[in-house]
Amino acid sequence: MRLDTVPLDGMTWLYTGIAQAAEARSRVLVRHLARRLDRPEAEIVLARDSFGKPMLADPDSGYWFNCASCDGLLLIAGSRQGPVGADVETLERCIPVWEDASQGFAPAERALLAALPAARRPLAFARLWTAKEAVLKARGTGIVDGLAEPDLSFLRDLADSPPWISTKVNVGGDRFAVSWYTLPMDEALAIAARAEAAPNLEMT
Repeated sequence: MRLDTVPLDGMTWLYTGIAQAAEARSRVLVRHLARRLDRPEAEIVLARDSFGKPMLADPDSGYWFNCASCDGLLLIAGSRQGPVGADVETLERCIPVWEDASQGFAPAERALLAALPAARRPLAFARLWTAKEAVLKARGTGIVDGLAEPDLSFLRDLADSPPWISTKVNVGGDRFAVSWYTLPMDEALAIAARAEAAPNLEMT
């Protein structure tokens, strides 16, 4: 499998052809951060916070990042403004699990999924799942408190075809901007989400 890089926007990249080994993903991540920060790879030292979120060991770097992987894909989101979260799934992975995995969603989200035609539910689930994961990773907590929040039942385009409109999310007073990306990968649809802390973002 060949390693390719797909820039999704100026600060979000999807790497394809990644070996499943954690060491392979780590090498790509270090190489990626070295390029973004214009530093030698040897100077890129990674650490983890109390929730296990990866971070740069250098507290003065002024750069935040987050990553996610599945099925040979590695999504990396970076920011010079503040904490960022990322998640990626494939529609193929979501089809057999969406019903069970959505049981932890907010009741209004489950009702929204149930109201959709059956064929459209896995895509809507994938967008909900990736957005929730990205927001909670940006917030720094991960899914330790479950996936009921953020409640994204206000989204009415979940099963629509891309491109998708970015949205604003509020979780416990913390504000985030969420964007989705999608692209076909070897006949499998990849759905990715990026969430960036936006403390001054006006909520509507």
